[in-house]
Amino acid sequence: MNKLTLIIAGLILMISGMSMAQVQEPIKVEKRLGTVFIQNGKVLKPRDLINITQVNPEALKSMQQAKKNYDAGAVFGFIGGFMVGWPCGTAIAGGDPEWALAGIGAGLIAVSIPFSTAYVKHTKKAVSIYNDGLPADNKELTQVDFGITSGGIGFTITF
Repeated sequence: MNKLTLIIAGLILMISGMSMAQVQEPIKVEKRLGTVFIQNGKVLKPRDLINITQVNPEALKSMQQAKKNYDAGAVFGFIGGFMVGWPCGTAIAGGDPEWALAGIGAGLIAVSIPFSTAYVKHTKKAVSIYNDGLPADNKELTQVDFGITSGGIGFTITF
């Protein structure tokens, strides 16, 4: 019995202070330097958005399409940026730059722009579907905390 008590006490100490949101927070769309997606004050990456939208198959499908566009745009943008940066670095260092390479790189950067636009479009659609699927009483976040309370160890429910 003492081992069971120690195991339970250890588990309580491990999860004390942890909270579990009972109601999902909606995702907000903000325009900053680009379009950013925020939930609980945290800027979300495409991988985060895919994990969050898994609860809604339609939103997940749109987010998976958005992620494909994001990845393709990132590849073209990175390669294009490298191809522009190399001749510029050569010119700064005093060498003979290959400006044709920079031109091709600029073309690749231009190719990445539609992918970026498609990413934002599909992600906004996924976020809209996700937010529409949240319960109507999602105005306030209900939170359940398990840990040490004023009366001992227990649950605290915050509405």
